[in-house]
Amino acid sequence: MKSEILMHDGLSRIDKLFLDQKTLEPKDSLHRRRQRGLQLHAGDDIKASYGLQLALLTTVNLGVRCFAGEVVIVASADVWLAPCLVPVVRSTTIGDAIIELGGKTALWNGVIPCNRYLILGNAEYNEQAVRITYDGWRVTVGPANQISRLAESPYCPLASIAAAAIAVGEIFAEFAGISITATRRVVTFSLWRPDLPAEHPDAIGEPLAELPCNIGVFGLGHLGQAYLWALAALPYRSPKETTILLCDDDLIEIPNVETGALINDAAVGRLKTRVIAEWLESRGFSTRLLERRVDDNFRCTAKDPHIALSGFDDNRPRQWLSNAGFKAIFDSGLGGEANNFDTIAFHSWPNPRVASMVWPMESAEELAKRDLRKLKQITDNPAYRTLGADECGRLLVTGKSVAVPFVGATAASIVLSEMLKLINGGPTFSDMKLRLCSGAGKFEGLKSRNAPSAIRGLVTQLAKSLNL
Repeated sequence: MKSEILMHDGLSRIDKLFLDQKTLEPKDSLHRRRQRGLQLHAGDDIKASYGLQLALLTTVNLGVRCFAGEVVIVASADVWLAPCLVPVVRSTTIGDAIIELGGKTALWNGVIPCNRYLILGNAEYNEQAVRITYDGWRVTVGPANQISRLAESPYCPLASIAAAAIAVGEIFAEFAGISITATRRVVTFSLWRPDLPAEHPDAIGEPLAELPCNIGVFGLGHLGQAYLWALAALPYRSPKETTILLCDDDLIEIPNVETGALINDAAVGRLKTRVIAEWLESRGFSTRLLERRVDDNFRCTAKDPHIALSGFDDNRPRQWLSNAGFKAIFDSGLGGEANNFDTIAFHSWPNPRVASMVWPMESAEELAKRDLRKLKQITDNPAYRTLGADECGRLLVTGKSVAVPFVGATAASIVLSEMLKLINGGPTFSDMKLRLCSGAGKFEGLKSRNAPSAIRGLVTQLAKSLNL
């Protein structure tokens, strides 16, 4: 039983996708991910652009995790020596920032890859290039020979993060055989008005004016860390005036390193709250820790933040959190199986529906069907038999979710966009759903909030301009 428990504890959530989808043993899918790798070519104009640098660093952070460390950024020597403008890293130059995140740098030598690769800025490209671009709150990713660069106005850094996440997802979806159109299609949408075509004049949105000074983040796994990466990239004038409440009671395990945006191997075995507090404080933020689980007795106090970001992977604590007394909750849930891991469901609270309808519990019948699917997996999938002879251990493996970090990064962009729009008086939505790899980034189930009122008592600070 011991070997099965070790496999259950240490199985990569990315490799589980290939285990379930392709019947690949984890060591084989890891080798294939590393062999595929990811390459991005950055133009010289990245040196003076906060948004392009944020897209670059987000691509590296996600790519290193999706492709087992094999991420190469190609640019001129001037780019590597240029100042890093984005505070999500501690390095002072772009080249050092890429290395800090686990990527590799290479000098431009005039050779353009024959495989699909990404480009940013004014880099040279051929027909294999996939462009990352944005404008205001608009996001566009697609073949560089089919789309033009957008104006890349720095209204909201979340557009840069979303564009990078979508681009990594396109490369991953092509590699994994999830979509035959991935990297050959154009994915475009607006975080400001996801209900409108991206080319609509209103889709560009408005520049950020105010940012929240106190936020609670509940659950510090895949989603929670993606929220905090995005939060740290926002244009705070004074991060030290912002206090982030971190709620979680779990230790970091080996699989968390691939799906968590803020951690590395050295963090394994430590409490998530402590490691992530250190990450935030080293970037100037203040933190408070709540190392307990949310239950039906949990209530916030007058001194707690008014806004909560929910990163739970279960609907029961989501329901409990809705009764805790927060003035606004922004939540996303991800699919956890090979056939829906790229699905994002967003909900905000208060909501026109009751909590039990927003976040319904699985019925006994649904749970029984899930158990049957697990038994079928270990019976029909020969790769599961290589994990050990004990059926209990194999069932533990089937119960682990599939998670790929570009999905969480996209979800974080949506969640924080809705929070920021509420604070800044923009158009907000109570519910929406998005399918990435197989859905080409099309929003569904959009429900607009009717003229949401401002949150009374919310402390904010002015956002600084990103026009350099």
